[in-house]
Amino acid sequence: MPKVKTKKSEKINPIISFLICSVLLFTVYNSISIIVLGFFGETALGVLTSYSNRLDNQKGDVNRSRTVSKGYRFTVSGREYKGYVIYRSDEAWPDLRDGEVRRERISYLAVLPYINKPKHLVGFDEIGLWGLLYHVLSIPGCAFLFLLITGRFATQKKQKKQTNNTKKSDTRKDGTMICENCGTELSENAAFCSICGVPAHNNTSPGVCASCGARLREGDAFCTDCGAPVGEVAKKVAHTSKQDAATPPQSDTSAQNHTALVGWSSRSTDPEILEAAQKNKKSAIGCAWFFMLLFPIGFLLAGLFIDEMPLNEAIIIGIVLGVLMLIINLMRIKGMKKPVWEGVVTEKFQKKRHEHNKSDDTYTDYTEFTVVIRTDTGKKKRITERDSRRHMYDYLIVGDRVRYHPAFGTYEKYDKSKDRIIYCNVCSMMNPISNDHCQRCNNLLFK
Repeated sequence: MPKVKTKKSEKINPIISFLICSVLLFTVYNSISIIVLGFFGETALGVLTSYSNRLDNQKGDVNRSRTVSKGYRFTVSGREYKGYVIYRSDEAWPDLRDGEVRRERISYLAVLPYINKPKHLVGFDEIGLWGLLYHVLSIPGCAFLFLLITGRFATQKKQKKQTNNTKKSDTRKDGTMICENCGTELSENAAFCSICGVPAHNNTSPGVCASCGARLREGDAFCTDCGAPVGEVAKKVAHTSKQDAATPPQSDTSAQNHTALVGWSSRSTDPEILEAAQKNKKSAIGCAWFFMLLFPIGFLLAGLFIDEMPLNEAIIIGIVLGVLMLIINLMRIKGMKKPVWEGVVTEKFQKKRHEHNKSDDTYTDYTEFTVVIRTDTGKKKRITERDSRRHMYDYLIVGDRVRYHPAFGTYEKYDKSKDRIIYCNVCSMMNPISNDHCQRCNNLLFK
């Protein structure tokens, strides 16, 4: 009997994963505590309770030849606290003997004295520039490794693969199945293409949109992500489209063009547009990492080489700005995952405003243009523009029905039949209505 090859599991052993994650979390805690104690730590005189050192490498680098372990206690506001550290150093003090008293300066956090370390381990002068950079960069580095170990990236890769497989199903907006090999229209429940014989991928799971792969709620007639009809509605649309296909074409091509420009575009789920949305998301993630590291490193270097900027203040400002930029970009990435929503333009107005320039104590006048949209759920959304950048204010009129695409942060108009221009939903470039692709980014226009 032939042996059946079994696929080996790529998952890490839970015990090993737990140990690695514990080491990473301890490393993050150690780096954060050293940075915080270096900035905000108070100093107290403590007493060693234990001390030992071990020679590891007599020819080791500076402060790398011995392993030192040290226990200590100190008193803050009449209460005793204890601590224990292990670190690499060149110090070779003899072990602590019974009854011997050896003093040690301890740095602790005033609001939480349980966070403490010997003073010489947290002072920026003692640990040096490279030591400080190590502790600053180890935090995002350990966070990256933690996501890698816990399988977060693997999960995203699997979801992306599933999404790509869904894209290949080649299902039209009207529910008609198309052969992905030759483009021939397939009959309902067809298993193979009648022209080229390639298997038909019409096995979309129930509760999943056949167009974009999004999960559907029970009773949904349309997908909330891409707007494609589902269930019985899809079948009715498919039947209607087949009847329309059998109808002879009309001679009035201009009327056909106008009719084609009324309705939501099916191009929002085109593989080309979905790929552009994925690139937009990746650029946002890269931007988040870039600015999170740029500000701390930049201000650290400024504090080291610019005499007018104290090092402590420079590092604090850099870390605060880095965290702020990370939060802003994470909110932007989260917004990209929100579902598509539709609404109607209910109001447009403009206001004169003043802006105070603190640098030269002057005031600048500008005009603010606002478009108010009431969504189908009753919420109010505003598009606010300034001065000459009033594109949506001029493009939309009261009564227009619009659809918001969160993957790009842009709007699509339902009725484009009277327009001479159309905005690219990927890069916001204005194009002639006759164009099929954007003049700037060459992506499909939502027509």
